[in-house]
Amino acid sequence: MDKSIDSVINAHDTEIGAIAVNTDGTLLASASMRGHIIKIFSTDSGEVMQELKRGNSKAEIKEIVFHPSLYLLACTSSKASIHIFELNKAVNKCIELKQYGF
Repeated sequence: MDKSIDSVINAHDTEIGAIAVNTDGTLLASASMRGHIIKIFSTDSGEVMQELKRGNSKAEIKEIVFHPSLYLLACTSSKASIHIFELNKAVNKCIELKQYGF
C-alpha cells in the first residue's frame, strides 16, 4: 500500500532541523533549525495535532524519535539534553478526526 504524502506541510518559519514519522505512519514530527518548537502533524491531513516546546534558547535538535508502542516522543539537542513528551493530545485528535470522517 502506498502511504506517500502528496501535499505540502508548512511546518516552520525556518529550515527543518529534524524530522521523524511514527511506526504506523500516522504522525510526523518536525523541529526547525532554531529548535524551540516540535510540531506533530497528521500524515493524513497535514494538520498540526500538537506543539511541543523544547526550550527558549536556540538549540540544534539532533534527533527526534517516536516510541514504537507508547504515545511518547523523545528528542536530543546540542544543549546535551534529552526531552520526553507525551503525545496523548495528538493521538486522541487523530482518532477523533478518523472517527468523524474528517
